[in-house]
Amino acid sequence: MAGKKIAGKILRFILWLAITLIIIIIVFFSWQTANEYSPEPVDAISVKDTATEVADTIALVTWNIGYCGLGAGMDFFYEGGTMVRPGKETFDQYLGGVTYRLGTFGTPDFIFLQEVDTLAKRSWYTNQYRLFCTQFPDYHSYFALNYNAWVPMPVLQPMGKVQAGLMLMGKATPVMVERHAFNSGYTWPMSLFMLKRCYLLARYKTGNGKQLVLINTHNSAFGDAAEIREKELSQLKTLMLEEYSKGNYVVIGGDWNQNPAMFDSTAILDHYLVKTIQPPIPADFLPAGWQYAYDPQYPTNRDVDIPYTDGKTKTTLIDFFVLSPNLGLISAKTIPNGFKESDHQPVSMKIVLKD
Repeated sequence: MAGKKIAGKILRFILWLAITLIIIIIVFFSWQTANEYSPEPVDAISVKDTATEVADTIALVTWNIGYCGLGAGMDFFYEGGTMVRPGKETFDQYLGGVTYRLGTFGTPDFIFLQEVDTLAKRSWYTNQYRLFCTQFPDYHSYFALNYNAWVPMPVLQPMGKVQAGLMLMGKATPVMVERHAFNSGYTWPMSLFMLKRCYLLARYKTGNGKQLVLINTHNSAFGDAAEIREKELSQLKTLMLEEYSKGNYVVIGGDWNQNPAMFDSTAILDHYLVKTIQPPIPADFLPAGWQYAYDPQYPTNRDVDIPYTDGKTKTTLIDFFVLSPNLGLISAKTIPNGFKESDHQPVSMKIVLKD
């Protein structure tokens, strides 16, 4: 009899625990759904000063800074590693390294940054956008949010609050700046915890009455997002062709999370272990006259399943620019930093307006 009573108590406890867990899960997903970040298709970003013209020759840099939390000593749980975020001292070293590296670029006309945190547990709640605005006051800076979620994974040490996005720093003052949402993405419930991908578009005056249209993009990552990336490319292609048909100059740069079409992994320097991402950007993505701009000798991204080890960590090339036919490419160079401050290496470029 006593055994039956104990068994009954255990069964009731298990049932109570199961019901409690179900209620917690329902409440959690209901709260997440009610508070899901749902941006408009196009959001205007305030421009305070009078627009100024860009020069005929323009220098640009693009860099995914990995929220200053994915330096060479880090791996990442979501991609096969074990770590969720760096310790505070290590993070401060990465943050200082990124800030220092930005200062070594000289004075490019424009800097495209991706994965800039403004309020995130993973980066110790540092407002990196505000910090860079303060450190580089000669630039006009703009920000587009693409990640605003509370991430429950891993369960025992959740990544927690993440607020991050794209940053554009420019010497000239733009005519206008907008956040454009990509019209594709994950479905519920994955959408609750993933980025709301977008691109940051800025228009600048040129000396001939046309506009320089700059697009800072960070396309979808991970192996299950191939179809999403395809839709993102289609949206970008429609935009770039529309702008070029108006006579405007078009530059798209950033982290594409795909190899450019015709990427030759054998051209990368021998001390890197190189991988390709399948599928690459389709060969017919760029119409005649359009071109990619990147440095074929260097990878721009590393895997984060292990801390970076030269020749052992897999690397690839996913950060680059696309140029319209009315732009001339003078140079494109990767800035090799041994992935010291980020899981990406910066790419610099110099172009000239042809007309």
